[in-house]
Amino acid sequence: MDDDPSVTADEIGDYARRARLDPDRFDPAEQAAAMAAQDDLIAELDDLEAPTAPDREHWEPEEGDDPNAAFLARCDLQRTDDGPLAGLTVAVKDNIAVAGLPMTCGSPLFEAHVPAEDATVVDRILDAGGRIVGKANMDEFALGGDAATMRFRLARNPHDADHQPGGSSAGSGVAVADGLADVALGSDTGGSVRFPASFCGVVGLKPSRGLVPLTGFVQFSKLNDEIGVLAGTVGEAARTLEAIAGPDPRDAATAGASPERYTDAVAGVDADAAETLTVGVAEELFGGDTAVDETVRAAVDDLAAAGATVRELSIPNFEYAIPAWWAIAMTEVAAYVERNGTNFWQRSVTDPAFAAAVDEALAERSDELGDYPADAFLYGQHLLAGDGPEYYARAQRARELVTAGVAEALDGVDVLAGPTTPMVAPTWEGESYLEDSTLDEAVRTTGPFNLTGNPAVSVPCGTNDGLPVGLQFVAPRGADATALRAAAIWEAVDR
Repeated sequence: MDDDPSVTADEIGDYARRARLDPDRFDPAEQAAAMAAQDDLIAELDDLEAPTAPDREHWEPEEGDDPNAAFLARCDLQRTDDGPLAGLTVAVKDNIAVAGLPMTCGSPLFEAHVPAEDATVVDRILDAGGRIVGKANMDEFALGGDAATMRFRLARNPHDADHQPGGSSAGSGVAVADGLADVALGSDTGGSVRFPASFCGVVGLKPSRGLVPLTGFVQFSKLNDEIGVLAGTVGEAARTLEAIAGPDPRDAATAGASPERYTDAVAGVDADAAETLTVGVAEELFGGDTAVDETVRAAVDDLAAAGATVRELSIPNFEYAIPAWWAIAMTEVAAYVERNGTNFWQRSVTDPAFAAAVDEALAERSDELGDYPADAFLYGQHLLAGDGPEYYARAQRARELVTAGVAEALDGVDVLAGPTTPMVAPTWEGESYLEDSTLDEAVRTTGPFNLTGNPAVSVPCGTNDGLPVGLQFVAPRGADATALRAAAIWEAVDR
């Protein structure tokens, strides 16, 4: 037996206590020898050849060309000029890997991290002829709503620079609104695609759960996260979704995904198509800013005047949506960070280099982490250490109730309609929806549909004091084409 075992008796005792076992049941010498043999076995994985990052040119954005801080890095990447996305420029949120370019996740902790492989969605964009023009600015770790969470550049609303562009895919919304990219990829955990779409006056799509692969994406909450699309028009959003959707052998969560012909669903749609649309107006989605409610109801009235059937309805058990969303999101992000960015329950290929980067960053430079992510990680640990697992299980049961309630509300209508966000873009100074008293109110119209997995599309439907107002359409899970078609009909009515 090795006289200098790799595992000490004290460590074995610690492992036993962490497993809630009696340390006295284990013989330290026997366990040390067994663990050494098993370590030798898994060490054979060290022979796997790690991928090498390609040499791709990138540069810092010029303030004069990007005054509202859409980008953290600029590039010009194109694999082919032929394909369904040919002619479209694309911005990619900086928590989605573009090989050879830094992927900061909006945090100084990862300023030097460069992934070696493209995310699946990036690979598909390039295969489809899209031209990637930069990594889009974002709030640190995709937690947005306050100037302090924008660690590198403060993104500003193109309609009024004193106002927020919407987080956390802030740069993605700004890039499209400012015409610096035709479309942009963002991520949406509780509204992070739809907030910038609503605030910046562009189209924003959160797809159905499991439709778009997350391989190469740095998650926040494995249940709630989706990669979505921001675009200038519904047609461009449909083209992009069609290019990136579908099963990915590296992401088992997409197994069985059945992409539709999204471009066909919106092609040729005109105002007369409103006669084929049945819209459910859910009372639970209203009750925020009065002017926003009035603008959205006026848009629904315009749809009705064009021939759409409109029904007032209610969503059963909707009151459980935000408590369940928050319990699941906070518990999952805490477990994800605790395990260095590796999710043991998500059946997709992960990046060992990123896990090592998280370990190094939090072990050596955690003081560089911003206050709001630090607060979120701390609360997540509170959940993990206490009653969180029990409440996580309760939240999953509540998710079932809310999902069934949304399905019941959708029975007999094509889509649900309501405000995307319950407010217009707040100012950067003096307003924040990260406060405990306002966060649940801010995301109550968006977060529930991450919880349920339904597709949701935000389209601009007017303004309030010069700031855009978003109209959201929600369709049954898997019916992304239906949500896009409803958005295209509104777009035609609103011309």
